[in-house]
Formats: sequence, structure tokens, C-alpha cells
Amino acid sequence: MNFTSLGFLLFITAFTAGFMMLARTRLFTPLLLVSSYIFYGFWDYRFCLLLAGTTLLDFYCGLRIADAPNRATARIFMQISVATNLAILFFFKYFNFFIDSAQVALASLGLDVGHRTLSIILPVGISFYTFQNLSYTLDLYLGHLEKPERSLLRYATFVAFFPQLVAGPIVRARDLLPQIQNGPRHDVSFAFRFAGLEKIIWGYFLKLGLADNAAAVVDARFAQPEFFNALNHVIGLICFSLQIYGDFAGYSLIAIGLAQIFGYTLCQNFARPYFAMGMKDFWRRWHISLSTWFRDYVYIPMGGGRTHWLRIRNLTIVMLVSGLWHGAAWTFVLWGAMHATLMAAEDGVRWLAKRSPLRLSGAPLVAGKLLTVGLVFLLITLTWLPFRADDMHTVRTILGIIAEGDFSLPRGMQQMSYLVRVALFGLVVLMIDAMIEFGAGRRYAGVNVVVRSAGCATLILMLLLFGNFANRSFIYFQF
Repeated sequence: MNFTSLGFLLFITAFTAGFMMLARTRLFTPLLLVSSYIFYGFWDYRFCLLLAGTTLLDFYCGLRIADAPNRATARIFMQISVATNLAILFFFKYFNFFIDSAQVALASLGLDVGHRTLSIILPVGISFYTFQNLSYTLDLYLGHLEKPERSLLRYATFVAFFPQLVAGPIVRARDLLPQIQNGPRHDVSFAFRFAGLEKIIWGYFLKLGLADNAAAVVDARFAQPEFFNALNHVIGLICFSLQIYGDFAGYSLIAIGLAQIFGYTLCQNFARPYFAMGMKDFWRRWHISLSTWFRDYVYIPMGGGRTHWLRIRNLTIVMLVSGLWHGAAWTFVLWGAMHATLMAAEDGVRWLAKRSPLRLSGAPLVAGKLLTVGLVFLLITLTWLPFRADDMHTVRTILGIIAEGDFSLPRGMQQMSYLVRVALFGLVVLMIDAMIEFGAGRRYAGVNVVVRSAGCATLILMLLLFGNFANRSFIYFQF
């Protein structure tokens, strides 16, 4: 169910009515669970069966890990959980990718094995709830979670919690399970709920205002890249940088805001990533719940960064796996490899900078930081090319056109009305993100609610006037 659809409006209205009647009773957790499955089953009811199956598996494995008589037994059930979850994810998301790749490799050797892929429907959000399930059993095994959840009802509600089920944030059991166990807070202040509403409005502003207007520009250029010159493709890539930020950060904010209105707290998932001062800084700000998941369960167990070469190896592995997590295509592997290369290059630049006698201060330092932010944004924008492209041929085509250097402004610039809207919404997002980056967010929290309501009304008015209401799906639904 799409947050921008009429169906969701009806769903959340009905759920809110149920919340108001049952929030203080034992019936609320069953209501939340049933509502979450209705929300998820709206795409395809069969997805609910898979979600229920993995929930039962990890609930059982969690109990056996906690009650294991020794470490070896606990390790067996942890491995069962990890292997089964990853096998399910591999089958639904990667089976055809690896079969196709193997067929291409064999064909290059002169061996024709025919077309042997399966018709598999990718369950919405499978990568997200798989990682959420895995964090539960891994935390129990590693001792990060003191005791297992012994109520299947509460554990199933934790896994299926509808605000963040299909596109994150990826919530850890130690953060959300206690809230599910205790039920919605009864002492929630008006200010807390109002802050949740502000997040929702800002999330819709990012999605319908920035992302969906930018999508019209981006889609045209990637559908027929040969019809556009270098300038158009540079504009298209910048617009995709804005689109994916507005789309994904918008979803996260709506999810966090919805949870907050109903008395739950979810982790932050974005922190103004395009103000990053480097690639490492970018990943501290972008999809925070995923980057910390890979840090805690992949990077650190492999040895972390104890030595320089170990750090380079582990970062490369993590970024390649992250690329595959996003999608079963070589374009996503290339995206991960580009980030790994840029992070390794950044390490080298920082090593040289530490040994340089040059030290900036005052205006030169400020100018240097601004240039660094701009350079990092351009590099990240370049990495989005394979992420957005349908195949490697599209990547090569667009790079070739940009390399030709035709930056002339064509007559009748395509999608000009959408470009103007992107510029308008992008300017507002830039100003607000900049103010938050420099500490205005804390001061804003103390502003009178009437003034804050006027700000929300202004954003809503802008959306109504210039938003794109084509009901586009969120990009990360496909992951």
C-alpha cells in the first residue's frame, strides 16, 4: 500500500479510529498486527504467507538460541536462521540474476544451455524485513539482546510493524520490541505527536514535491538517452540525486512520523547526506539503519579496520554486498564498487592531508569546506548513474554522450515546467536542510506551535500548487 494512495488514506483513517478505541487495552497489539498484514497484503496476499513463515522461523530460532544449553547449540540455531533467511532472499531476489549471468558466461565459452530462468515475483520489502529478522537472532546470539520475545503475537507485530515494513528504517529488536511489549505510550505529549505530524508533512513534501517532479525529468532521459545531449544528462543525473533523496528520505520521515503520532519511536535514517564532507561522512548520513547494520553484522565481525589493508578489504566487501542488497543486477555491483573505490581514494587523500604543512583557517577554510561538499555531491551524483540505469548499455551510452561535451542549451528545453518545480522545491529543501545542519533545528523545536503550524501550512500549499500527484511508487519498494 503506497503512502501516497487513496487506499492508504482510508487505511490510516480506520487504523486511527481503532487506535483511539483500543490503545489502552490488550486488544491493541492484535489490531496492530492485523492492520500491518492488511497493509502488506494489499500488494499481494501471498507475500503475507512468506512474511509469516520467516517470522515463525526466527521466533523459534530465537527461543532455541536463548534456551540453548551451550554455545555450540546456540550457534547451530543462529546459523539456521541466517542460512534460511538468506536462502529465501537469494531465491526470490537473486536466483534469476545468477542464472542469467551463468548463461551469459557459458555462452561466451560457446556453450548454449538455453533460457532457464523462473517467473518469480519479488515480494515487496523482502530485503528490509529479512535484515530486521536477522538482527533479532544475531543480537540474541551475540548477547546484545538480553532475553528473547516469548510472545509470538508481539514478535510478529515487531516484524510486520506497518510504518517501516516495506522500506525501513531497519529497526533493531532491542529498540522496537520493548515498545511493542509495553504498548503505545499513554503519556505522549502534544508536542511529541505534533513533531511526528511535521515529519509526515516534510516527508510528503520531499516525495510529492521534490522527488516526483524530478522523476519526470529523469525518466525521460533514461528511457531514450540517445535523444539528449551532455547538458541534459548532467541535469538528469542531478535531478536523480534529488529524486532518490526526496523519495527515500521522504518515505523514512513519513514512517517515523506515523510511528511517533501513535506513540512509538523509530531510529533516524537520514541526516542531510548531501552536506557530507566525504564518502565516509556520506554513509554516516545516508540510509543510516542499513549502513549501521552492515557495520555491526558484516564489517566488524570480519575484522573492521584494525589495519589499513584489512579496512580496504572489508569496506570493498561491504560495499559490493550493499550493491547486491539494493538490486540483482551488475549495475548495482558497479555502484557498490564505485563507492568502495571512492572511499579507498578518500583514505589516501586524508593520509596525504595529515602530512601536508598547509593549514587553512578563516575564509579559506570555509571556502574549502564548501568546495569539498560540492565535490562530494558531484561524485555521489556520478555514482547514481549505474544505480538508476536499467543495464550497463545505458551506463555506457550516457557516459559516452557526456564525454562528447555537448553542453549547448537546446531549443525548447524538455520538461521545463518540471525543471522549474524541481528548482523551487530543491531550493526550499536546501535552505531547510542547511538551517538544520547549522543547528537551527534545536531552536525551531522551541518555537510557538502557531508559527510551526503556519510553516506546515505553507509547505502543504506549495504541494497543492506545484506537487506531482501521479501516485508514483517509492523507489525502495523494489528492494
